[in-house]
Amino acid sequence: MKTSVKFINHASVNISDGSISVLSDPWYTGNVFHKGWNLLHETKNQEVEKILNEITHIWISHEHPDHFSIEFFKKFAQKIKNNSIKILFQRTKDQRVKKFLNAQGLEVQELGFNKQYALSDDYHITCLKDGFYDSGLLISSHGEKILNLNDCEIKTSKRADEVFAITGQVDVLLTQFSFAAWKGGKNNKSWRNEASNEKIKTMRLQIQKFKPKFVIPFASFFYFSNEENSYLNDAINRPEQFKEKLKEDAPKITLMAPNDVLGGNYQSLNEDQALIFWKKKYQVINSLNLNKYTTIDINSIRESFERYCKRVEKNNNMFLVRIIKMLSPIRAFKPVIIHINDLNITVKFDYVTKQFVETQEMAMLSMKSESLDFIFKNSFGFDTLTVNGCFEEEKKNGFIDATKTLAIENLNNLGIKIEFKTLFNLPIIKLFLSRLYRVALKQ
Repeated sequence: MKTSVKFINHASVNISDGSISVLSDPWYTGNVFHKGWNLLHETKNQEVEKILNEITHIWISHEHPDHFSIEFFKKFAQKIKNNSIKILFQRTKDQRVKKFLNAQGLEVQELGFNKQYALSDDYHITCLKDGFYDSGLLISSHGEKILNLNDCEIKTSKRADEVFAITGQVDVLLTQFSFAAWKGGKNNKSWRNEASNEKIKTMRLQIQKFKPKFVIPFASFFYFSNEENSYLNDAINRPEQFKEKLKEDAPKITLMAPNDVLGGNYQSLNEDQALIFWKKKYQVINSLNLNKYTTIDINSIRESFERYCKRVEKNNNMFLVRIIKMLSPIRAFKPVIIHINDLNITVKFDYVTKQFVETQEMAMLSMKSESLDFIFKNSFGFDTLTVNGCFEEEKKNGFIDATKTLAIENLNNLGIKIEFKTLFNLPIIKLFLSRLYRVALKQ
């Protein structure tokens, strides 16, 4: 291959033809998802400085912090600016990412979906939309195709066919190899095992569909790093495991350690050493220090809830929300009941009536006070909770019931408000309901 793929960390690779070099999703240090994830391996600042001297562009797949690291862009903004590195990001309605990067003095090129952009005569990119906010990137360089799917859920034949119609057969496939969100609580290991196996099935489907010469497993090199979610590590896919499960495709699977290079003039690969490198990292997960939450007093949480209500009211038609609350067959926007386990208090709250009271009713979910406060303080708070899994379900379908109310800001962050025209946005409604249904099946 003339084009090289250099693995950096987690979902970050540098794809280069020697003239154009596109770095993806630079998250290199620190915890993300509200103290919920940490990297298995961190990249030192001096290494990052060297990487930034080698690249021309940075592509961000989506807004999740293991792909869009605010810490990285704040720390290295001046270096990025001095090197005239351009940021590539999908075109969104709210433009939050673009506005943040522009505020750091950085140049952003927005990418429309399924449209090819030329970065040079021989280097072209196409951004692919997936789900609510994920995106993939097809790089066409010197007659070679590299497909970066990161977190895209290309897991059915129908969906794979849709993407294949855009990409065709590729030379290199980069794809996630383990689950990356809450999977049913401490006592539901069967769901976690199933989620791990589903990832293997997804990888197998993608290999069969896109027929790559090389498959690079990535975007899963983290561990659940909080006292509340570390149990999730008991079923994550590890390199030696997925290599065995995909042994019929083993010749194509190219496991890489940091700074390994596939293709180009300076290929540097040793899969045996890469396997040893990652095996050592996974072996010590259970001995690593875990992140902890601090206790937030109930009055502070109540104040955060009041601000939360104002934010929801500002971004949605509350008259319509009230109508849906009364008439919706899926019981949307109903009160949510949470047990705050470090305060030993159960609260019932309702942003429609703006009520926040203690109750003796059975909770839907239980969590630490800092987690609930985080939901109220941040529009992305509930989305973060679903990923970090720092909660427990207290009754059957408790997570689904809570989601029907708390997911309102997930939609708002996608530029989707609860207003009359949204009722006619059938694809969004269908996608939202299908995700609820999939969770319900696991209960």
